[in-house]
Amino acid sequence: MKEIDLWIFIYNKLNKNLRVNLLIVADSSLSSPGKSGFKMAVSEDVETVGSIGGGIMEFDILNEIRGILSENTLTNFIRKLHHSKTKEGQSSGLICGGTQTLIVLSLTRDDRDVVKSIIDNIDEQKSGLLVINQTGLNYLPGSENKEQITLKDDTTEYWQYEENIGVLNTVYIIGGGHVGLAVSRIMSTLDFYVITFDQRDDIMTMRQNTFSHEKIICKYDEVSNHMKESIMSYAVIVTPNHDGDKEALKSIINMDLRYIGMMGSSKKSTSIFTHLEEEGIDPKLFKKVHTPVGLEIAAETPEEIAISIAAEIIKIKNK
Repeated sequence: MKEIDLWIFIYNKLNKNLRVNLLIVADSSLSSPGKSGFKMAVSEDVETVGSIGGGIMEFDILNEIRGILSENTLTNFIRKLHHSKTKEGQSSGLICGGTQTLIVLSLTRDDRDVVKSIIDNIDEQKSGLLVINQTGLNYLPGSENKEQITLKDDTTEYWQYEENIGVLNTVYIIGGGHVGLAVSRIMSTLDFYVITFDQRDDIMTMRQNTFSHEKIICKYDEVSNHMKESIMSYAVIVTPNHDGDKEALKSIINMDLRYIGMMGSSKKSTSIFTHLEEEGIDPKLFKKVHTPVGLEIAAETPEEIAISIAAEIIKIKNK
């Protein structure tokens, strides 16, 4: 589920003067199926979007929430669930081990402006801080914590959940050919902002690429001028030739990015590293380059290669 889709769902329901209960996994441990930041919304007309982990736990919570909605009451609470029959405290009904801290908050028409601010920031790729505590929902445009999610849980009477919401994980695809197009397509289905670069302004695959949020024509050795250093930034180098890969990697190798992947054989990568070292690049930096790019699944077609790249990025993102 894309983050913006959940908030649009909430806004549309509030606009119809329907109450919505927002469920957020504020914290999780071990094998909990619901990870921190998972969200679900349940509207007064019993429509839902998102997930907090599924299974019997989600089923039971949904039944409870629907009961609250039918009673026409507002709620705001935090609850720690244990995924075990042997743990002390409230059981989730699961036996996978671990815990999951859940926040349930009722939203009304009065929260429309806050929700609209969240949607606008996501749409414009601007930072903002979501704050939920016992007093309700708040959003601080322009603010950002060092940690993506923070839970201050002193007591059930005083707690505060904070999450950076606004700037999405961004994948920079350097090379707009067939593989670049396939990567753009699959990453656009995930909650990523997609930017594709190419120095050729006349190739069909760039014209066919309706999946990227931005398409930038520039020289491969200038791509770093259009990229942001962040733990939410991922770069994929899939230019059509050896020189393009080398120039692109040289441009971004010193940047503080979450992930750099480069397509090509081990022999090709070694050759590029050798040339860059001769040009003064510190060889220690090459250790952070994932090459050959993607998880090893014997991929052959552009679409299969794109899946392997997406899988590797997801693995890095979710560590």
